[in-house]
Amino acid sequence: MIDGQPVEALGSCPCQILDISPRGMKMFSEVKFGEYINKANLQVELQFVLDVTTIRAIGEIVWRKSYGRGEQYGIVFQAQEDIDELIISEMKLRRKKEVLQAKQNR
Repeated sequence: MIDGQPVEALGSCPCQILDISPRGMKMFSEVKFGEYINKANLQVELQFVLDVTTIRAIGEIVWRKSYGRGEQYGIVFQAQEDIDELIISEMKLRRKKEVLQAKQNR
C-alpha cells in the first residue's frame, strides 16, 4: 500500500528470506520496489512457509540496498500477535528437523 491505497501493479513476486524474526525480516528480490519506496512508505503483504504452515504477514519496507541483480529489503511486520507466535513455533520446528537430519548424516 502507498498512502493507504493498494498497489496491485506489483502483484506477487518471488523473494528469498535472508533473516527473519517475529518482528520483521530481511529479504532479497530481483524485483525492485525502489520507485514505490521513494514515494511513500510501502506496505507489503508477505506469504511464506518456514516449516509447514503458510504465514501471511503485513509489513512495511523500511530500508533497501542494491545487491547483485536485485535488492535487499528490511521489512518490519505490523503488530500481529498470532503471527509472532506462529513464526517462533515454525522456526523451532524447522530447527529441530535440521538438527535431527544433521545427526542422521554423521
